[in-house]
Amino acid sequence: MNKPCVALAFLYTLTATVLAFLYRSGTSLLVVALVNALLGFPLGFKRCRFVFLLLLLAIWGVFLNSLLVANTGEAVLQTWFLTIRSGVFEAVARIGARLITIAGAALFFVSLYTPREIVKGLEAELMLPKIISFPLAYGLRLLPVLAKDWNEVKTSRKQRGYRTVPLTPSDIASYLQPILSLSIERALWTGIAIELRGFHSRRPRRVEIRLSLPDYLLVFLLVFQLSLPILYP
Repeated sequence: MNKPCVALAFLYTLTATVLAFLYRSGTSLLVVALVNALLGFPLGFKRCRFVFLLLLLAIWGVFLNSLLVANTGEAVLQTWFLTIRSGVFEAVARIGARLITIAGAALFFVSLYTPREIVKGLEAELMLPKIISFPLAYGLRLLPVLAKDWNEVKTSRKQRGYRTVPLTPSDIASYLQPILSLSIERALWTGIAIELRGFHSRRPRRVEIRLSLPDYLLVFLLVFQLSLPILYP
């Protein structure tokens, strides 16, 4: 498959992430979220389902938090014990659009290339030192491991008779605490292994970038998203 160059895809992902935080207009945020969701979600559905679970958890957490701090405005949904107002849906839409943008752009970048291609591309095309490209590749390699940890925690909860779908803050904490603990321990031993083997931050060699049709399409999408404040002021 003809793919865009690693440097351009990396810059696109980085720019889309920055735009998710900079844009304040609801229309601009929704358009950026839609573009990146269509770009990244189909590519990452098979390889990175763990990211989709985290995204759903994050949006659910945003909804619960919005009930506490943003439940203002006109009443939209009312039950016998709770009234949900328009402020909740506005907050969830804005923050959810930012999360979808970041997840879609990241899935697009991660799903197109192997960690080795990313390291070589960033070093050769962007001249990034190995001390930056190596941690990035290491983090990408950990995604399947994190998915395995998630499934183990899920199996453990099922064996104990707890629900496997986290709905409450305590459920979310029961998933995140062991995963974070294992990740910190892995990072510690990885650092020790790197020190023992020796880590050489060699100077990368420059490679000429040749743009193809996917590169130009990616540039078009990037320019379109950058021009949204003009189209939707």
